[in-house]
Amino acid sequence: MNMLESKVIQTRFEKEIFIEEKSNIKINGFHSLDKNTPFYEFKIGLDLIRIRDNEYYGTKKSYVNIRISEDLQSLFVLEPDLQSIFAIKNKQEIEAAIELIHYILVDSQTFKQVISEMISNLKTENLVNGFEVKEANAKLAVLERLLNVSNEDIQFIIRMENIA
Repeated sequence: MNMLESKVIQTRFEKEIFIEEKSNIKINGFHSLDKNTPFYEFKIGLDLIRIRDNEYYGTKKSYVNIRISEDLQSLFVLEPDLQSIFAIKNKQEIEAAIELIHYILVDSQTFKQVISEMISNLKTENLVNGFEVKEANAKLAVLERLLNVSNEDIQFIIRMENIA
């Protein structure tokens, strides 16, 4: 039998269930360093199953922004403006979401597989000019860093005024 790993965030209204499969993790919106932003940033999207009153209530995509310092040493988890995994949650529910994000970044082998596939794809891209090579090298460095995230590397920065 093949058992799947899952994590559940219990909110006042529903259960949000993350099933650990590669298809439920999306990484996009990569931004490199420039003179206005001295950090790398990207989004992680998670597909969550929603259960209300013990009935399937659909799915939703929730996001979290990840910001990595220029030296690749510090990793910050930020709340995105739209479709935040932290939106409309009280303090305990936010703690559960933080625990899920922490698990994904540090312990999830599925997340590491997604990152490894992105690295492989990036290494085989046909790059034409110096700018593309520079962008690809920056992205490669960030992705390789994500393969070795520890508990001490992560800092959460969440706007607490949005707590329901």
